[in-house]
Amino acid sequence: MKLAPIKTGSDDLIRDVIRRIAVGPDRGRDISAGEAEQVMSEILADQIDPMQAALFLIGLRMKRESMGEFQGIFSALQNSIEPQAASVDELICLADPYDGYLRYVPASPFVPSVLAACGLPALICGVETVGPKHGVTAHKVYKLAGIDPLNDTKSAIANIENHGWAYLDQSQYAPELFLLGEFRDRIVKRTALTTLERLLMPIQASYKTHMVLGYVHKAYPEIYSSIAAMAGYSSALLSKGVEGGFVPALNKPIRQFQFEFDAPNWAVAEKKLFDVPAQLAAVDAAPSVSSCANQNTNLAAENCLELGLEALSGKHNTLRNSLIVASAQIIAIYQAEDSFYSAVDKVQNCLDNGAAQDSFRSLVVN
Repeated sequence: MKLAPIKTGSDDLIRDVIRRIAVGPDRGRDISAGEAEQVMSEILADQIDPMQAALFLIGLRMKRESMGEFQGIFSALQNSIEPQAASVDELICLADPYDGYLRYVPASPFVPSVLAACGLPALICGVETVGPKHGVTAHKVYKLAGIDPLNDTKSAIANIENHGWAYLDQSQYAPELFLLGEFRDRIVKRTALTTLERLLMPIQASYKTHMVLGYVHKAYPEIYSSIAAMAGYSSALLSKGVEGGFVPALNKPIRQFQFEFDAPNWAVAEKKLFDVPAQLAAVDAAPSVSSCANQNTNLAAENCLELGLEALSGKHNTLRNSLIVASAQIIAIYQAEDSFYSAVDKVQNCLDNGAAQDSFRSLVVN
């Protein structure tokens, strides 16, 4: 095998970093936030050999990234984008897993339009497909629906201001990170990029911008909250959701962590548990991909769109309850509703009176 010439960059730094982090079981040493930021910046600028870049990211993953390393990598990602402002007082930024869903048909692509119909401006970001899952994504669903998933940031801002919600693709607001897609596929496993890309803030509100995202493992609320504060969000709402998304499972109490970053001692998070109303509870959180599409994500995206449009029109199908619960948990926090249950009633009304459907269709261009 003939190796390509090593790319220019801080060759001494990347070699030294790899020597320290990729040592062996329980022997890898942490690097500083500054070193992590410099290496990640050079990876984004295509100045580091891909083999060395992969060793860097996988070495960190196997060692387990420190908070400083996460912060350094995120700083490099954040410095590669230029956040822009929307003329809305508050904005809910929904952070779904960028690699999508393989086990369940997601309700998340329809949540922004429901929030907008209920008076909360919302933004959801993502990509069409990325590893390791290459699952069903909002991008795929919107493309099938006739919503342009490749609108630029200026157009997304106009959609938020005029229609209450928008989708913004990573290819538009973070092109350097987006171009690492094939490189990430070759790595196969998840890296810090999978963890951190959801927390970037491409659009901010004039007053407060809030992050809503899901988590799986118990260590991640601390990581996500620290990075969200670093990104400049006013608050973060974390829910233990299906496949790492923010849509909760319906057959379990809703576990949340809420962080107000402008409040004293924000790092002390309180677990909040809501029981899903009995009439919405189900055995599964959502219809499974395997049962409706035989693991073909293109067919699953079509099925997701069909179920989502039915739910938005008021039909009582298998996706409706997930959509109600996912939206209500956000409204209960950010619209100061009397209770989670009154937020559920509000969402149900928006679905049944056609407001949510109209909100979704407002972005359809063909």
